[in-house]
Formats: sequence, structure tokens, C-alpha cells
Amino acid sequence: MKTTEETLSFQPPRFASLRDTVPVPTPWDALVEEIRGGRYLTLTCLYRETCARLARAEAEADTAAAEELKRRKAAVKGRQLPAFVCAVALEGGRSSRHVRGYSGFVMVDIDGVEPDRLDALAARVRADAHTFLSYVTLSGRGLRVVARVAPVPADAPAFARAWQTVNDYYARLTGVTTDAQCKNATRMSALCHDPSVCYRPEAEALAVELEAPVRPRASRGRPVRAVSAAPTVRRLVEDDGILYAPGSHNAYISRCLYWMNRFGVSEADAEAWALSEFADYDAAEHSVAATVRSCYALTAEHATCRLARYVRARTSTTNGGTPGSGRAPRVSVGQMEDFIGRWCQLRRNLLIHQLEVRLTGGAGEEEPRWQLMTDALENSLWRAMQHEGLDADLFRLRTLLQSDFVPTYHPLRRYLDALPPWDGVSDPIGRLARMVVCRGTSAAEFDHYFRRWLVGLLAAALDDGVVNHEILVLLGPQGSFKSSFLENLLPPCLRRYYTTKTNSQRLTKDDLFTMTENLLVNFEEIDSMQRPELNQLKAMTTTLYINERPAYGRNKVRLPHVASFCATGNNLQFLTDDTGNRRWLPFEVEHIENPWTTPIDYEGVYAQAKALLDGGFRYWFQGDEVEALNRRNRRFEAPNPARELILAHYRRPSALEKGRYLTASQICARFASMRLSPVQVGRAMKEVGCEQVETHHGRFWLVVERSVDEMNSVLPESSAEKQNLLDESAGATS
Repeated sequence: MKTTEETLSFQPPRFASLRDTVPVPTPWDALVEEIRGGRYLTLTCLYRETCARLARAEAEADTAAAEELKRRKAAVKGRQLPAFVCAVALEGGRSSRHVRGYSGFVMVDIDGVEPDRLDALAARVRADAHTFLSYVTLSGRGLRVVARVAPVPADAPAFARAWQTVNDYYARLTGVTTDAQCKNATRMSALCHDPSVCYRPEAEALAVELEAPVRPRASRGRPVRAVSAAPTVRRLVEDDGILYAPGSHNAYISRCLYWMNRFGVSEADAEAWALSEFADYDAAEHSVAATVRSCYALTAEHATCRLARYVRARTSTTNGGTPGSGRAPRVSVGQMEDFIGRWCQLRRNLLIHQLEVRLTGGAGEEEPRWQLMTDALENSLWRAMQHEGLDADLFRLRTLLQSDFVPTYHPLRRYLDALPPWDGVSDPIGRLARMVVCRGTSAAEFDHYFRRWLVGLLAAALDDGVVNHEILVLLGPQGSFKSSFLENLLPPCLRRYYTTKTNSQRLTKDDLFTMTENLLVNFEEIDSMQRPELNQLKAMTTTLYINERPAYGRNKVRLPHVASFCATGNNLQFLTDDTGNRRWLPFEVEHIENPWTTPIDYEGVYAQAKALLDGGFRYWFQGDEVEALNRRNRRFEAPNPARELILAHYRRPSALEKGRYLTASQICARFASMRLSPVQVGRAMKEVGCEQVETHHGRFWLVVERSVDEMNSVLPESSAEKQNLLDESAGATS
């Protein structure tokens, strides 16, 4: 057994990051100096700022921003900050098989503390004579405490009892439940900045009883099933104030599994139950299975409690319970509905497929606003029901909230139904379109395309079977109000359904959900998109439904595509599809009136658009319109080396001119260094207007090969050919 001197001389293994696996023994003094100094000040501030922004994004239901902030948060904590292990000496790694002995130190993690309580709790912990080390955690909402125990544990069961003793001590000292995950002896603690870190080498050791107490074993017989123990387990955990909510998911699951172990539920049965019940947490890149293994590593606690005893302990004559019945009174659905009706108002938003809630205000109070239902609000509703004497579990409450008990509404349809009808004469859409002045495009042409796109926006949002296939694109210099104009296309009451995709070079599953819960999605810097992403975006444009599993969801959902797409960029040539670009409506912006100061008649615009839609206005393109759109979009196409090369060397023969028959392969062979494909040659020949002849020897193109002099003196397209193309384009757009 280690002496006090040996314990104090222990050098905890330090790791370069939470993901590092190479332990480096480091003196306590050095670790404390790292925490106290300014080495990690910037990263600590960055992490806490990211946490605050993440909370705002989740409150505003901004899924894309929330996922990006989660990635940044994980990157700071997981890759950039070092960490240490205090409970064991490690060699060659950080798993249980690398443990070379126990140190006599135990870690306590107190998390989720409200900011106004943190200073008082920190002072109480630092003043305690048993506190060896204490500092504010990386989140800024918790304390990391290290205490010394005597005697020093020699094995895992002894350490588990030492850990329980120390954590129970600090839980009583602070009145806050500690994190059960620290029961793992190899648990790491990230270093961060805390200039007020408490370091007391002379701290008193907590006396612990390392021998396992004699406890009654569960009777031999049929093992307890997880499904039978689950209601009691959940009740015991929730009675301790731990709810299944953001920030406490892990603590809730761990506490449930500890009770499953004590009740004698087999590890395999508990794992199957946990994976089913907490599939949302497991899907978010956490491992419920690993948590099960960690909790069931405490073999000394297995089957030490009788489930029946804890069920009977809940028996009460209060609230209508029957003595000796072994169960609490079951609240009826009607009672739950009546209470919810007094506590709040609910509605289901059919556009974003989420529940919204408005709390009931008191007399004379300002009417509360509608907000998205969150785990915190759901848990507060459950808590209020408990105080009212309604013993309903969270599962039944959530089942009720996901039923037809909640009325539905569609925000856009409600807005349109409240508008005065269009007078049939005025043209507010035209006035809105005239705010944009385009180079190379007349006002009438922009109005024509913009009007059809805007009516298509309404059609896609109101009819699950309709998708707006066109993407409105504004191209021009920075600061020309391109994005501002697009954002202001939605009235203020609907602007929460406008979102911006800033990282257009990466399209993820979250972007698929974005198009099911917004009216308008703006892809900024569209000109920086590569060909694969542009093709993926085109495919998204025509997708009618998505069938994916949302974040924290248990099952796949089938949701309609309701969003219309728009985009902005600085460079004109961004289209790369050789087969055609009919999905795009690009315009080169010369000037846009400031949409933040220019009045916009939203009621008139949307009343007119709704009237056009109801009147059968054709917002889609067909036939010759598609060809005209492809010709119009040529000026926005990225340079095509294959087409330019072929136009420079070949042309269509005139009426009396004798041409030459060449196969696509022959043309490819001539320009082998350019690595042309027969498909590229075929598309270019069709654009030039060359005739293709099919014989039993193959397919040939009838062309005239330009002479060297002609290539040097004549444009790839003759003046007549160029004029014909211009005439065709003008005729199609008129």
C-alpha cells in the first residue's frame, strides 16, 4: 500500500489532447502553472463564446449553424487543449489495460452550474481542507475537483468505492449532483485557463472504506428484465433532479444504467434497452454501448438491490394512491390535456414540422411570444405537472405532445389568408423587380423571369407535390445589396424562414433538411462551387421529398421539399454543365436599390403572387422556353476548352460547299493532348450546327476544316452565324 509521500510524489499522466494516447508524467506544479498562466486564455474564451453562440442557434432552431458550432466546439476541446488523468498511472496508452497502479487521487466533476451560483460553489470547494486541486472547467459552468483518499485503492472495485465516497462528500458539500462518468479511473480532465485555480499540496486525505460491504443478494431465480425495471429506474433518476435534457444526457443515461446494474438486469438486456430508449443520443456520435460497459464494470454492485423494494417505496396514500398496491396513481390523458391547456398554448408548425409553445401569462402581463418547444421547456412542463400532483412520466407526456391533441398551422398560408385581395390592376411585383437594374438584360426580361420564379416560390411552399425548379442568381460586385435584396423578399413576419448557406463548397445532409423547413435558401459565393457541388445542387432543386433521419432522431422521416433556391456571387462565368443550364436564372447586377431603406409593399406583392397562382399562371418553363433559357445562359458558362477548340478548327459547310466526314474519335485523336472525349465533341458539334450522318461504318460529322489563314483571320463563328444565334436568342426572349 502506498504511503502519503508516495501519493504526493505521483506525477499524473498528461496528454497533448483529449484524443492523444501518449501519456507523459507531469508534476502537479507544472499542470497548475499551465492552468493559472495565460497559455490557454484564448482557447478558453473561444470555447465559451462558441458554447454561447451554440445555445442561441439551438434556441432559434438554426440547425445548420448549430451543427457548425458543434464541430468548432469539439475541435477546440478535442484537439487543441491538453488533458491529464489523476486517478491512475498509465504506460503506453490510456485504456484500462495500460493502468500500472492507482494514485490515491479521485476526480470530481461538478457541471451545469448556473453562472450566479458558480462563484459561491467555487469558494466553498476551495475552502474545504480536503480539496487538493480545484479549477473552473472549460465550459465556464462547472468545477473540476481532485481530492486525495486514504488508504490508496489497489483494484477497480476498491477505486469505485473510493470514488463514491469522495463524490458523495462533494455532492453534500455543494448541493449539486456530480458527474458519474468520472467513475472511470482513466477519465481525462481538459486543461483550461483559470487564474484563481486552487492548489493545496497539504490537503487532508478523505478516509474511505475499501472493503466491500456485505449486502443482500437478489434471490436466485428469473433475472430482472430491463423493461420491468425501466419505470422505476427512470423515476429514481428523475427524483434526483436529473432529466434527459441537453447538458445532462450522459448523466441521465449513466445513472439509469447504474440502477439497472444494482437491480440485477443483465448487461446485454440493459444495453439493448439503452440503445432503443436513447437512440437519439447514440446517433449523435456518442456510444451508449461504451457507457453500458463502463457502468457494468462495477461488478461488486450487481444485483445488490431488490427492485420490488424500490417499487413499494413509491407507494403512497397521497394523490389517490392505494396503500400496499405498489404503484402510484396513474394520471389520465384528460387530466394531462387540461393541465397543459392551463399552462401553455401549443401548435404544430407544418412548415418546419416542429412544435411551438406559448406560455400562459398572468393578468396584466405582456403576452408571451411563441417559441420552439425545447427539451428544457418540455422538462419544465413535466415538473409543473409533478408539483400539481399529476404523476405523469416524460414518455407519456411526449406521446401526448406528438399526437393530434396539438393543432396545426402553416405560417405562409396563414399570412396569405389574412391579406386583402389583389385589385387586379396594380403591379407591386413589377415595382419590386424594378429595384434591380441588370447589365445586358432589359427590365422587362428580368421582370419576366423574376415574376415566374416568385410565383413558383409560393407554389412550392403551399403544395407538397410542387418544387420550384429554377434558381435565381444575382452576380455582381460586393456591397451591391445582392444578398440583402434576396433576404428582404420575405416579409418580416416570415423572415425566420430565410437562411443562408455560406459554405457552398460542401453540401451535407443538414442542407437536405434545410430545404424542408425554410421558404428561401440563399447559396452565397455560388461562383466558388465546383462542378460536383453544382450538380448536387441541381439534383436538390428537383428533389420532391427527402427520406433521412434527423439529428437526434430515431427513425427516418419523409418530408416535402418546400424551399426555393437563390444564390449570389461575384464572377459571371460559373456554370459548368455541358448538357444545359435550364435550372439557372442568372443576372449580372448593375445596381440594386437599398432594400433596407426602400419601402416594399409586401402585402401587395404576395396578394398578387397568390392571385396569379390561383389563376393558373404558368411559373414553369417548357418547350422552346427551355432552349431559349439555355442560349441566354451561355454568357454565364465557364470557358469550355472542347467547344472553343472545335469552333476554332471546324465549321459547318455552306449550302454549296463540300465538307468532310469525320468521326468523333478522329477529332479526339487529332487533339489527343487536350484529352477530349467523344461526348464533348458531339455536344460541341451540335452547338455549331453540324450535321451528323449515320452509316453502317459508324457515325460521321459533316464539317469544313478551317485553313491556317482562316483560323488567323476569321472568328470561330462567322458574322452570319453569330448574327443568326443572336436573332434566335432575341426571338426566344421577346
